[in-house]
Amino acid sequence: MIASMDGGGSERQTLLMLKHLSRDRFAPELFVLRRGGSLYSQIPSDVPVHCFADENAAYGWKWPGAIHRRQVAFVLRLLIERSIDVVYDRTFHMTLIAGPAAETAGVPRVSTIVSPPSHAVPMNAGRFLWMKRKRLAHAYANAAQTIAVSLPAAQDARLYYRLKANDVIAVPNPVDAKELDEVVASSPAPHRDHRFTLVCVGRMSQEKGQACLIESLGCLREQYPGFELPRVWMVGDGPLRPAIERQTQALKLSEHVEFLGHLDQPAPWIAVADALCLPSTFEGFPNVMLEAMALGTPVIASDIAVVRSLGRISPNGKDRGRDYVAMFKSQDAIELAQKIRRLRLNPTATYSRMIAARNLTRRALAIEIIMPRLEAIMLQAHQNRQRM
Repeated sequence: MIASMDGGGSERQTLLMLKHLSRDRFAPELFVLRRGGSLYSQIPSDVPVHCFADENAAYGWKWPGAIHRRQVAFVLRLLIERSIDVVYDRTFHMTLIAGPAAETAGVPRVSTIVSPPSHAVPMNAGRFLWMKRKRLAHAYANAAQTIAVSLPAAQDARLYYRLKANDVIAVPNPVDAKELDEVVASSPAPHRDHRFTLVCVGRMSQEKGQACLIESLGCLREQYPGFELPRVWMVGDGPLRPAIERQTQALKLSEHVEFLGHLDQPAPWIAVADALCLPSTFEGFPNVMLEAMALGTPVIASDIAVVRSLGRISPNGKDRGRDYVAMFKSQDAIELAQKIRRLRLNPTATYSRMIAARNLTRRALAIEIIMPRLEAIMLQAHQNRQRM
Protein backbone atom coordinates (compact mmCIF):
# COMPACT_ATOMS: atom_id res chain seq x y z
CA MET A 1 0.00 0.00 0.00
CA ILE A 2 1.32 3.39 -1.07
CA ALA A 3 -0.46 6.66 -1.84
CA SER A 4 0.82 6.91 -5.42
CA MET A 5 3.80 6.05 -7.59
CA ASP A 6 5.25 9.55 -7.70
CA GLY A 7 9.03 9.53 -7.74
CA GLY A 8 9.83 9.81 -4.02
CA GLY A 9 11.97 7.54 -1.87
CA SER A 10 9.10 5.47 -0.47
CA GLU A 11 7.64 5.00 -3.93
CA ARG A 12 11.00 3.84 -5.26
CA GLN A 13 11.36 1.37 -2.41
CA THR A 14 7.82 0.08 -3.05
CA LEU A 15 8.72 -0.43 -6.70
CA LEU A 16 11.86 -2.34 -5.70
CA MET A 17 9.74 -4.69 -3.59
CA LEU A 18 7.24 -5.25 -6.39
CA LYS A 19 10.08 -6.12 -8.76
CA HIS A 20 12.13 -8.30 -6.45
CA LEU A 21 9.69 -10.21 -4.25
CA SER A 22 10.14 -13.92 -5.00
CA ARG A 23 7.33 -15.04 -7.27
CA ASP A 24 7.77 -18.58 -5.93
CA ARG A 25 6.40 -17.42 -2.57
CA PHE A 26 4.58 -14.15 -3.24
CA ALA A 27 1.89 -12.86 -5.60
CA PRO A 28 2.12 -9.12 -4.92
CA GLU A 29 -0.78 -6.73 -5.50
CA LEU A 30 -0.65 -2.95 -5.14
CA PHE A 31 -3.11 -0.51 -3.57
CA VAL A 32 -2.82 3.20 -4.40
CA LEU A 33 -5.03 6.18 -3.69
CA ARG A 34 -4.52 7.48 -7.23
CA ARG A 35 -2.97 6.21 -10.42
CA GLY A 36 -0.13 7.87 -12.25
CA GLY A 37 3.23 9.18 -11.14
CA SER A 38 6.64 8.93 -12.74
CA LEU A 39 7.14 5.33 -11.54
CA TYR A 40 3.70 4.01 -12.42
CA SER A 41 4.74 2.66 -15.83
CA GLN A 42 7.48 0.59 -14.18
CA ILE A 43 5.09 -1.51 -12.08
CA PRO A 44 5.64 -5.16 -13.14
CA SER A 45 2.96 -6.42 -15.51
CA ASP A 46 2.00 -9.31 -13.22
CA VAL A 47 1.03 -6.96 -10.35
CA PRO A 48 -2.70 -6.09 -10.13
CA VAL A 49 -3.25 -2.44 -9.15
CA HIS A 50 -6.27 -1.43 -7.06
CA CYS A 51 -6.95 2.31 -7.04
CA PHE A 52 -9.27 4.09 -4.61
CA ALA A 53 -9.82 7.00 -7.01
CA ASP A 54 -11.17 4.64 -9.71
CA GLU A 55 -14.40 4.26 -7.74
CA ASN A 56 -14.25 7.56 -5.88
CA ALA A 57 -13.17 10.09 -8.48
CA ALA A 58 -15.38 12.87 -7.11
CA TYR A 59 -15.03 13.24 -3.37
CA GLY A 60 -18.47 14.33 -2.22
CA TRP A 61 -17.81 14.05 1.49
CA LYS A 62 -17.01 17.31 3.22
CA TRP A 63 -17.28 16.42 6.87
CA PRO A 64 -14.12 15.39 8.81
CA GLY A 65 -13.12 11.74 8.42
CA ALA A 66 -15.61 10.86 5.67
CA ILE A 67 -12.99 10.26 2.97
CA HIS A 68 -10.83 8.33 5.40
CA ARG A 69 -13.71 6.03 6.33
CA ARG A 70 -14.38 5.44 2.65
CA GLN A 71 -10.74 4.54 2.08
CA VAL A 72 -10.77 2.09 4.99
CA ALA A 73 -13.97 0.49 3.67
CA PHE A 74 -12.42 0.18 0.19
CA VAL A 75 -9.33 -1.59 1.55
CA LEU A 76 -11.41 -3.81 3.84
CA ARG A 77 -13.46 -5.00 0.87
CA LEU A 78 -10.29 -5.51 -1.13
CA LEU A 79 -8.68 -7.66 1.57
CA ILE A 80 -11.71 -9.92 1.74
CA GLU A 81 -12.48 -10.18 -1.98
CA ARG A 82 -8.86 -10.79 -2.98
CA SER A 83 -8.13 -13.14 -0.05
CA ILE A 84 -5.06 -11.14 0.90
CA ASP A 85 -2.69 -12.97 3.27
CA VAL A 86 -0.45 -10.09 4.42
CA VAL A 87 -0.69 -6.29 4.14
CA TYR A 88 2.46 -4.22 3.71
CA ASP A 89 1.80 -0.51 4.30
CA ARG A 90 4.45 2.16 3.87
CA THR A 91 4.25 5.75 5.27
CA PHE A 92 2.00 6.77 8.14
CA HIS A 93 -0.74 7.95 5.77
CA MET A 94 -1.15 4.36 4.54
CA THR A 95 -0.93 2.99 8.07
CA LEU A 96 -3.93 5.09 9.09
CA ILE A 97 -5.94 3.31 6.38
CA ALA A 98 -4.39 -0.14 6.58
CA GLY A 99 -4.53 -0.43 10.38
CA PRO A 100 -8.30 -0.47 10.90
CA ALA A 101 -9.02 -2.31 7.63
CA ALA A 102 -6.59 -5.17 8.33
CA GLU A 103 -7.64 -5.42 11.98
CA THR A 104 -11.30 -5.78 11.01
CA ALA A 105 -10.50 -8.32 8.29
CA GLY A 106 -8.18 -10.30 10.56
CA VAL A 107 -5.29 -9.96 8.08
CA PRO A 108 -1.75 -9.64 9.51
CA ARG A 109 0.08 -6.47 8.64
CA VAL A 110 3.71 -5.39 8.24
CA SER A 111 4.06 -1.63 8.58
CA THR A 112 7.03 0.56 7.64
CA ILE A 113 8.02 3.87 9.24
CA VAL A 114 10.09 5.90 6.77
CA SER A 115 11.00 9.02 8.80
CA PRO A 116 11.45 9.91 12.47
CA PRO A 117 7.79 10.43 13.43
CA SER A 118 8.45 13.15 16.01
CA HIS A 119 9.49 15.33 13.06
CA ALA A 120 7.53 13.93 10.11
CA VAL A 121 4.07 13.42 11.64
CA PRO A 122 3.52 16.93 13.08
CA MET A 123 4.83 18.39 9.82
CA ASN A 124 2.62 16.35 7.49
CA ALA A 125 -0.37 15.02 9.44
CA GLY A 126 -2.57 18.07 9.09
CA ARG A 127 -5.53 18.50 11.42
CA PHE A 128 -6.39 16.34 14.44
CA LEU A 129 -2.75 15.45 15.14
CA TRP A 130 -3.47 14.05 18.61
CA MET A 131 -6.09 11.67 17.21
CA LYS A 132 -3.87 10.49 14.36
CA ARG A 133 -0.96 9.95 16.71
CA LYS A 134 -3.16 7.82 18.97
CA ARG A 135 -4.45 5.77 16.05
CA LEU A 136 -0.96 5.29 14.66
CA ALA A 137 0.35 4.13 18.03
CA HIS A 138 -2.43 1.52 18.13
CA ALA A 139 -1.78 0.46 14.52
CA TYR A 140 1.96 0.01 15.02
CA ALA A 141 1.57 -1.80 18.33
CA ASN A 142 -0.92 -4.23 16.77
CA ALA A 143 0.96 -4.89 13.55
CA ALA A 144 2.51 -8.31 13.08
CA GLN A 145 5.74 -6.33 12.74
CA THR A 146 6.57 -2.67 12.45
CA ILE A 147 9.74 -1.83 10.54
CA ALA A 148 11.70 1.42 10.57
CA VAL A 149 14.15 2.15 7.79
CA SER A 150 16.98 3.07 10.17
CA LEU A 151 17.98 2.66 13.79
CA PRO A 152 17.38 6.35 14.62
CA ALA A 153 13.90 6.19 13.06
CA ALA A 154 13.13 3.05 15.10
CA GLN A 155 14.29 4.68 18.34
CA ASP A 156 12.30 7.82 17.60
CA ALA A 157 9.18 5.77 16.84
CA ARG A 158 9.41 3.87 20.12
CA LEU A 159 9.54 7.12 22.06
CA TYR A 160 6.95 9.03 20.03
CA TYR A 161 4.36 6.24 20.06
CA ARG A 162 5.38 4.71 23.42
CA LEU A 163 6.00 1.33 21.85
CA LYS A 164 7.86 -1.66 23.26
CA ALA A 165 11.36 -2.37 22.02
CA ASN A 166 10.28 -5.42 20.01
CA ASP A 167 7.39 -3.57 18.40
CA VAL A 168 9.77 -1.74 16.03
CA ILE A 169 12.81 -3.23 14.34
CA ALA A 170 15.21 -1.55 11.91
CA VAL A 171 15.57 -2.90 8.38
CA PRO A 172 17.48 -0.48 6.13
CA ASN A 173 16.38 0.43 2.65
CA PRO A 174 18.00 -1.83 0.05
CA VAL A 175 20.00 -0.61 -2.94
CA ASP A 176 19.66 -2.14 -6.40
CA ALA A 177 23.13 -1.28 -7.64
CA LYS A 178 22.74 -3.31 -10.83
CA GLU A 179 19.69 -1.32 -11.90
CA LEU A 180 21.46 1.96 -11.07
CA ASP A 181 24.41 0.95 -13.21
CA GLU A 182 22.08 0.05 -16.09
CA VAL A 183 20.22 3.36 -15.85
CA VAL A 184 23.46 5.34 -15.94
CA ALA A 185 24.92 3.27 -18.77
CA SER A 186 21.79 3.59 -20.92
CA SER A 187 21.21 7.32 -20.35
CA PRO A 188 22.94 10.21 -22.12
CA ALA A 189 25.52 11.73 -19.79
CA PRO A 190 24.43 15.17 -18.56
CA HIS A 191 26.63 17.95 -19.90
CA ARG A 192 29.01 19.50 -17.43
CA ASP A 193 31.85 21.94 -17.74
CA HIS A 194 35.26 22.05 -16.07
CA ARG A 195 33.95 23.31 -12.74
CA PHE A 196 33.73 21.21 -9.59
CA THR A 197 30.08 20.13 -9.64
CA LEU A 198 27.71 19.42 -6.75
CA VAL A 199 24.26 17.88 -7.11
CA CYS A 200 21.48 18.31 -4.55
CA VAL A 201 18.40 16.10 -5.00
CA GLY A 202 15.19 16.43 -3.00
CA ARG A 203 11.83 18.05 -2.59
CA MET A 204 12.29 21.75 -1.93
CA SER A 205 10.77 22.00 1.52
CA GLN A 206 12.01 23.29 4.86
CA GLU A 207 13.40 20.03 6.22
CA LYS A 208 15.52 19.36 3.12
CA GLY A 209 17.75 22.35 3.86
CA GLN A 210 18.60 23.51 0.33
CA ALA A 211 18.74 27.15 1.47
CA CYS A 212 21.78 26.25 3.60
CA LEU A 213 23.60 24.97 0.52
CA ILE A 214 22.93 28.20 -1.38
CA GLU A 215 24.10 30.24 1.62
CA SER A 216 27.28 28.16 1.81
CA LEU A 217 28.23 29.27 -1.71
CA GLY A 218 28.10 32.87 -0.52
CA CYS A 219 30.29 31.90 2.44
CA LEU A 220 32.80 30.28 0.09
CA ARG A 221 33.05 33.45 -1.94
CA GLU A 222 33.54 35.63 1.15
CA GLN A 223 35.97 33.39 3.05
CA TYR A 224 38.08 32.13 0.14
CA PRO A 225 38.17 34.87 -2.55
CA GLY A 226 40.53 32.91 -4.80
CA PHE A 227 38.56 29.69 -4.64
CA GLU A 228 36.51 28.91 -7.76
CA LEU A 229 32.88 28.44 -6.78
CA PRO A 230 31.39 25.05 -7.65
CA ARG A 231 28.58 24.55 -10.06
CA VAL A 232 25.43 23.27 -8.30
CA TRP A 233 22.64 21.25 -9.88
CA MET A 234 19.44 21.63 -7.85
CA VAL A 235 17.17 18.68 -8.66
CA GLY A 236 13.57 18.76 -7.44
CA ASP A 237 10.53 20.94 -7.01
CA GLY A 238 8.47 21.97 -4.02
CA PRO A 239 6.92 24.85 -2.12
CA LEU A 240 10.26 26.53 -1.33
CA ARG A 241 11.65 26.55 -4.86
CA PRO A 242 10.62 30.18 -5.58
CA ALA A 243 12.22 31.33 -2.31
CA ILE A 244 15.43 29.41 -3.01
CA GLU A 245 15.60 30.85 -6.50
CA ARG A 246 15.17 34.36 -5.07
CA GLN A 247 17.90 33.65 -2.51
CA THR A 248 20.21 32.55 -5.34
CA GLN A 249 19.54 35.74 -7.28
CA ALA A 250 19.95 37.96 -4.21
CA LEU A 251 23.38 36.45 -3.53
CA LYS A 252 24.32 36.89 -7.21
CA LEU A 253 24.90 33.15 -7.61
CA SER A 254 22.68 32.47 -10.61
CA GLU A 255 25.62 31.65 -12.88
CA HIS A 256 26.68 28.92 -10.44
CA VAL A 257 23.30 27.30 -9.64
CA GLU A 258 21.10 25.49 -12.14
CA PHE A 259 17.54 24.54 -11.16
CA LEU A 260 16.67 21.35 -13.03
CA GLY A 261 13.23 20.70 -11.54
CA HIS A 262 11.92 17.18 -11.01
CA LEU A 263 13.81 14.39 -12.77
CA ASP A 264 12.21 10.95 -13.05
CA GLN A 265 15.64 9.38 -12.71
CA PRO A 266 18.39 11.57 -11.21
CA ALA A 267 21.01 8.78 -11.15
CA PRO A 268 22.84 9.97 -14.31
CA TRP A 269 23.24 13.44 -12.80
CA ILE A 270 24.47 11.97 -9.52
CA ALA A 271 26.93 9.72 -11.32
CA VAL A 272 28.71 12.54 -13.20
CA ALA A 273 28.75 15.04 -10.32
CA ASP A 274 31.86 15.44 -8.18
CA ALA A 275 29.79 15.15 -5.00
CA LEU A 276 26.22 14.99 -3.74
CA CYS A 277 25.12 17.36 -0.98
CA LEU A 278 22.44 16.28 1.51
CA PRO A 279 21.71 19.32 3.72
CA SER A 280 18.55 17.88 5.35
CA THR A 281 17.62 18.63 8.95
CA PHE A 282 16.21 15.11 9.38
CA GLU A 283 15.77 11.98 7.27
CA GLY A 284 14.58 8.40 7.63
CA PHE A 285 17.15 6.73 5.40
CA PRO A 286 17.63 8.90 2.29
CA ASN A 287 17.63 6.91 -0.93
CA VAL A 288 19.46 9.64 -2.79
CA MET A 289 22.41 9.33 -0.40
CA LEU A 290 22.46 5.54 -0.82
CA GLU A 291 22.33 5.85 -4.60
CA ALA A 292 25.22 8.30 -4.62
CA MET A 293 27.25 5.99 -2.40
CA ALA A 294 26.53 3.01 -4.65
CA LEU A 295 27.50 4.99 -7.75
CA GLY A 296 30.81 6.08 -6.26
CA THR A 297 29.88 9.74 -5.89
CA PRO A 298 31.24 11.33 -2.68
CA VAL A 299 28.63 12.65 -0.26
CA ILE A 300 28.58 15.75 1.94
CA ALA A 301 25.76 15.42 4.47
CA SER A 302 24.31 17.06 7.55
CA ASP A 303 25.44 15.57 10.83
CA ILE A 304 22.04 14.01 11.55
CA ALA A 305 21.25 10.78 13.35
CA VAL A 306 20.73 8.57 10.31
CA VAL A 307 24.02 9.67 8.72
CA ARG A 308 25.88 9.01 11.96
CA SER A 309 24.26 5.56 12.12
CA LEU A 310 25.81 4.40 8.82
CA GLY A 311 28.70 2.87 10.73
CA ARG A 312 26.36 0.56 12.64
CA ILE A 313 25.34 -1.05 9.35
CA SER A 314 28.90 -2.03 8.50
CA PRO A 315 29.88 -5.69 9.02
CA ASN A 316 32.00 -4.92 12.08
CA GLY A 317 29.63 -2.28 13.44
CA LYS A 318 32.53 -0.14 14.60
CA ASP A 319 32.74 2.37 11.79
CA ARG A 320 31.47 5.93 12.06
CA GLY A 321 29.23 7.83 9.72
CA ARG A 322 32.12 10.14 8.85
CA ASP A 323 34.04 7.11 7.55
CA TYR A 324 31.62 7.12 4.61
CA VAL A 325 30.56 10.73 4.08
CA ALA A 326 31.87 14.22 4.87
CA MET A 327 29.63 15.62 7.61
CA PHE A 328 28.84 19.18 8.67
CA LYS A 329 26.74 20.61 11.47
CA SER A 330 23.14 20.81 10.29
CA GLN A 331 22.22 24.23 8.90
CA ASP A 332 25.75 25.57 9.43
CA ALA A 333 26.50 27.20 6.08
CA ILE A 334 30.02 28.22 7.10
CA GLU A 335 31.02 24.68 8.00
CA LEU A 336 29.37 23.34 4.84
CA ALA A 337 31.46 25.79 2.81
CA GLN A 338 34.59 24.52 4.54
CA LYS A 339 33.63 20.90 3.83
CA ILE A 340 33.03 21.63 0.15
CA ARG A 341 36.46 23.26 -0.14
CA ARG A 342 38.17 20.47 1.80
CA LEU A 343 36.49 17.76 -0.25
CA ARG A 344 37.78 19.34 -3.44
CA LEU A 345 41.30 19.97 -2.16
CA ASN A 346 41.83 16.63 -0.38
CA PRO A 347 41.20 13.92 -3.01
CA THR A 348 42.92 11.18 -0.97
CA ALA A 349 40.50 11.37 1.97
CA THR A 350 37.58 11.87 -0.40
CA TYR A 351 38.51 8.77 -2.39
CA SER A 352 38.92 6.67 0.76
CA ARG A 353 35.43 7.55 2.01
CA MET A 354 33.94 7.00 -1.43
CA ILE A 355 35.36 3.48 -1.72
CA ALA A 356 34.14 2.56 1.78
CA ALA A 357 30.67 3.95 1.02
CA ARG A 358 30.44 2.12 -2.29
CA ASN A 359 31.37 -1.16 -0.65
CA LEU A 360 28.84 -0.64 2.13
CA THR A 361 25.91 -0.07 -0.20
CA ARG A 362 26.86 -2.79 -2.67
CA ARG A 363 27.39 -5.39 0.04
CA ALA A 364 25.60 -4.80 3.35
CA LEU A 365 22.69 -2.93 1.73
CA ALA A 366 22.42 -4.90 -1.51
CA ILE A 367 18.92 -5.83 -2.62
CA GLU A 368 20.02 -9.48 -2.47
CA ILE A 369 20.74 -9.07 1.25
CA ILE A 370 17.82 -6.92 2.41
CA MET A 371 14.96 -8.39 0.36
CA PRO A 372 15.16 -11.87 1.95
CA ARG A 373 14.85 -10.20 5.37
CA LEU A 374 11.67 -8.42 4.31
CA GLU A 375 10.30 -11.61 2.76
CA ALA A 376 10.98 -13.55 5.96
CA ILE A 377 9.14 -10.96 8.04
CA MET A 378 6.05 -11.13 5.82
CA LEU A 379 6.08 -14.93 5.67
CA GLN A 380 6.40 -15.11 9.45
CA ALA A 381 3.42 -12.78 9.85
CA HIS A 382 1.35 -15.07 7.63
CA GLN A 383 2.49 -18.24 9.40
CA ASN A 384 1.75 -16.81 12.83
CA ARG A 385 -1.75 -15.94 11.68
CA GLN A 386 -2.32 -19.49 10.38
CA ARG A 387 -1.38 -20.94 13.77
CA MET A 388 -3.97 -18.86 15.60
